[in-house]
Amino acid sequence: MDSQHILKVAIQGYQGSFHDVAASRFWPGRKLELIPADSFDILGQILRSGQADVAVMAIENSIAGTILQNYRILRENEFWVSGEIYLRIKHNLLVLKGTTFEDIKEVASHPMAINQCRQFLNQYHHWKLVESEDTALSAQLVAERNKKSRACIASAEAADIYGLENLAPSIETNKTNYTRFFIVNRAKTPVPSEADKASVYIRVPDKKGQLLKVLQVIEDHNLNMSKLQSFPVIGSFREYFFHIDIEFDHIAQYLGLKDDLLNLTFEYEETGIYKRADIASIIENQQNLSIK
Repeated sequence: MDSQHILKVAIQGYQGSFHDVAASRFWPGRKLELIPADSFDILGQILRSGQADVAVMAIENSIAGTILQNYRILRENEFWVSGEIYLRIKHNLLVLKGTTFEDIKEVASHPMAINQCRQFLNQYHHWKLVESEDTALSAQLVAERNKKSRACIASAEAADIYGLENLAPSIETNKTNYTRFFIVNRAKTPVPSEADKASVYIRVPDKKGQLLKVLQVIEDHNLNMSKLQSFPVIGSFREYFFHIDIEFDHIAQYLGLKDDLLNLTFEYEETGIYKRADIASIIENQQNLSIK
């Protein structure tokens, strides 16, 4: 795709949201047209209808865990994952310029953001906490309503977009708060030559030790399974999908594993083969914090 082409990107949330930040960092310098969605299901509808070229979808958070509904959306729509990016989630207290802590009476944000900042917020018991649809939308409303009594929790980028002051940066309780985002396409895209990660889902017969055999085959191929996530097959008692992320050095290694796994599963579907995100800095940051 021409790098000068304006890429239409569906995101959950609004301009200045963490989905927006993830998109900007995945395509640095690229012209993007953001198409906001109020929910992940709506995001899926936007992508499926062709209103967007691609979507950015959060799939897991290091604190909140896996977003199971998004695996359902990927599977039911037969979407294709063409990339991933990890984003350090830094929450900030944003206010109108000139606002002091004494002026604030209420703080609005997405409930997940509020929960991730409880240690900071507990210092101010008199503040009313208001749950909203989106962190960036909360920032937009603070700017529009123009009252010093109102504050919000959102990204630093939202402060720049809506002309707000970052009164208290990085107020999240856990400083190793990361969200993993998938880059999602409507249909399968060519596998890049540098691909070193595959996301698949499988179903195995309900027999003793069947899943263990799958894990043993992965071990036998000496490949890293970086994620294993189960979720029920709706309407089927004791049947589960298993989502697996497999890392490899060369595509031939994965294809050899795939051949063996096809013999153990009665359903095997790829949701993406792509270049895995560089997480070296994340691991280093976590190690440094644990030393402290």
